[in-house]
Amino acid sequence: MKPIRILIVEDDPTVLTVLDASYRKIFGAMGYHPTIKQTSTVEEARRLARAARETPYDFVSLDVNLGDSTLTGLDVLVTLKRFHSAWMVALLTGVESDMTVDKTMGEARGEDLRKKLRRDAYASFPAERLLVVEKPSSGIETGDAQRLLVNRLRQIALVYEEVGRLRYVFRPIDVASLERVSAPKGKKVKRTYIETTALHWQIRFNCGEIRTLPDMAGFRTLHYLLSRDRNQSVTPEEALANEPKSELSKGTSAVLGVDPLATYFEAQGIKWQDLASEEQDRLIRAALSLKLTRYIQLREFQDDADISPAEAKELDAIRKELGALADTAESVYLRMAAQAKELDEATTRLTTGEMCEAGLHIEGGNYDRLGSDRRGLDSPAAQLFRARMKRVRDCLRENGFADFARHIEDCIQSTGARWSYNPPEGVEWTT
Repeated sequence: MKPIRILIVEDDPTVLTVLDASYRKIFGAMGYHPTIKQTSTVEEARRLARAARETPYDFVSLDVNLGDSTLTGLDVLVTLKRFHSAWMVALLTGVESDMTVDKTMGEARGEDLRKKLRRDAYASFPAERLLVVEKPSSGIETGDAQRLLVNRLRQIALVYEEVGRLRYVFRPIDVASLERVSAPKGKKVKRTYIETTALHWQIRFNCGEIRTLPDMAGFRTLHYLLSRDRNQSVTPEEALANEPKSELSKGTSAVLGVDPLATYFEAQGIKWQDLASEEQDRLIRAALSLKLTRYIQLREFQDDADISPAEAKELDAIRKELGALADTAESVYLRMAAQAKELDEATTRLTTGEMCEAGLHIEGGNYDRLGSDRRGLDSPAAQLFRARMKRVRDCLRENGFADFARHIEDCIQSTGARWSYNPPEGVEWTT
């Protein structure tokens, strides 16, 4: 059964008992295993909301009039949104038709609350994850009132199940845009544009807002892992096959079908497509020769965590200067680093059975070779895989998805020479 964490905020003991029993029965019949926490005050509800930042409630049933003369359930709603501590909220209220709120808050405040309740509620929490539901006007002790309430709770549960499919989103979308047509070098011509599409990604993690980011190298690898069956693992080569052959940091040129190397050399006046592959390789080596030695040296400093701030800036500057050749330089560096490890540590390629017999340490790595200290070493493909995942995590953190980046770091793991995605129970992605 799927777990579901529920918070019920209700100050009427009779209603609280009915809600607790009804939610357990309704969600249980839908295949969920409810864990329910209860509270009856605004102060305690806000404390629980703040404490649930790391482990949000899946569903909150929230009363409006909680017996406080100044604060209401709307204040709890604001706290739930601020701390991203609830996925969906059902605001159960009788204040729109029940005049008893005037006794608690005064006539003026009660009238204001009745008029503005729904407007203020939907301004305080994402509208697609909020339901404002009126309680039965008659006493809950009567059978008809209880049946009416339970029917409304069933409707809430059905909405929860539907909305829950969009809690974890990582899916590609095509975004229409205008692309400027480049003019021949040295010529001034009228600017012309063509309509094209670019790949973007809709992302939501847990209870945060859904946002759209431009494509970048590594997103397709991540999408491939998230969309696979959890019982399956993949090789780095299989996962990386989904990425464009030549990656750009922003990915847009690859998406539009433009060869970045061709763009780079044609900007220098070279007809790239007319050259034989051997001549193309020679030009790439020549273009890299001036910067590659220093690039490799700085990358070694970076991998050894011995790079100064000035050297880090220099490395970034070299990457910008290399442009479309930056990924080629990185591939050369990773290949040389792998070869150096093989020579320095006298590594031996092993079969899976031989690795087991040798007691090869495989924790946290995608290893197919054994070093002199009997610890595994990453294959070149696994190094590229790790580099892509690091770029993805950095991009997500820069765009406000720190929790998602940490989730990737914790849940994308390797055993032997294969990688797998192993999320906690209840995390289901829409891809």
